[in-house]
Amino acid sequence: MSSDFAFWKAGSGNPAEIYDALAEGVADALEPHTDVAVFRGELLERWPDLADVLEPGDGPGDRYVLLTLPLRMLSYLDGIFELAGKYELHGYSGVAGEPF
Repeated sequence: MSSDFAFWKAGSGNPAEIYDALAEGVADALEPHTDVAVFRGELLERWPDLADVLEPGDGPGDRYVLLTLPLRMLSYLDGIFELAGKYELHGYSGVAGEPF
C-alpha cells in the first residue's frame, strides 16, 4: 500500500485534474519554477531513499514532484509538508482526494 502526493509551484487548473494529469506524466498545466527544483533537491538530500519513489525520475524536475510513498516512508510526511510550505508549493493528496 502507498500514498501519492503531488507538489507544484505555479500552474492553472483544478488541482484534482492537475494531479490526474501528473499521474499520467503530463505537466502541461504547470509552469517551471526554481522553487520546485530546490524543493526536490532538498528532499533528496534529506531523504536519499525518496529517489526510488519520486517523479519525474530524471530531467530538471522544475515543474512538479510526485511522490508515491510506501507505508514505511509515511513518517517523512511532516517534514515533507514543512519543506513544501517553506517554498509555498501547492499540491494534492491522492489518498485524501484533496488539495493542500
